[in-house]
Amino acid sequence: MDICCFLKNNLIFAAFIIVFLFWLFFNYYFVFVYLLDFLWSPLSIPIDKKTFYQTFGFTLTPRLSLHDPNNMNAYLGSSEIWEKAENELRNLIKEKADTAIEAIGEAAFYGPKIDFMAKDAIGREWQVATIQLDMNMPESFDLSCTNENGEKERIIMIHAAIMGSLERFISTLIEHVAGIFPVWLSPVQVTIVPVRIEQHGEYANKILAQLREKNIRVEISNNDDSLGKRINSAKAHKVPYVIVIGDKEMESGNLTIETRTEKIEGIIIDDFIKKLENEIKNRTLG
Repeated sequence: MDICCFLKNNLIFAAFIIVFLFWLFFNYYFVFVYLLDFLWSPLSIPIDKKTFYQTFGFTLTPRLSLHDPNNMNAYLGSSEIWEKAENELRNLIKEKADTAIEAIGEAAFYGPKIDFMAKDAIGREWQVATIQLDMNMPESFDLSCTNENGEKERIIMIHAAIMGSLERFISTLIEHVAGIFPVWLSPVQVTIVPVRIEQHGEYANKILAQLREKNIRVEISNNDDSLGKRINSAKAHKVPYVIVIGDKEMESGNLTIETRTEKIEGIIIDDFIKKLENEIKNRTLG
């Protein structure tokens, strides 16, 4: 089976594969530190949270998730530890010249959090990245270190997730883009539609070879359906670019391309490849 056809027919699986490398680097991890100056650092290791999420078109809003002082039985530790931890996070947000809404009762049972909220394509809000300040578990496990002055000092624990689980991130991403992936993330980036297979198929295959040589994910629609139905099928699968090959294109050597929003006529193959390569390299969202 042609790999492009397989990816097209298994869109969610393909999206998993494309994003899998990101997950390897940004999956859930723990960081132990003893200097609060380093509290923000998990979000810059290995990549800044805004850089990561802006790549996918997310705009993040921080939320300070606090404990419910009227329900202390639901949490570890004393009120004093919680107050200290929450004030540290408030100060950190101020230092970053940012603002955050405060949500009482949204903290983890072991500590307050800075959750980063994003909205999908229809305005629903999702919690994506999170950084959690835990002063309680180090107390429970009697965890300490020797500081720069040679003194024993209690550490704190930071729970940080940039992406979180792959499955949850993929589902949020699909909702965010409403299934319309940008070119660099689309399982099939180009579909070639010859007007008549017998007359235009050979030339269509030459275009296919040129695109594949540049590592463009491309397929040919060469079934027995009508031209209109094949074009509509490619658009229904949300393929970013559909190339139509007929007599005019064979004679001129130029391409007729249908995007998701417009029709482009008379573009040469080399210019089209450069356009694709720039969009992929720059991870263009439009």
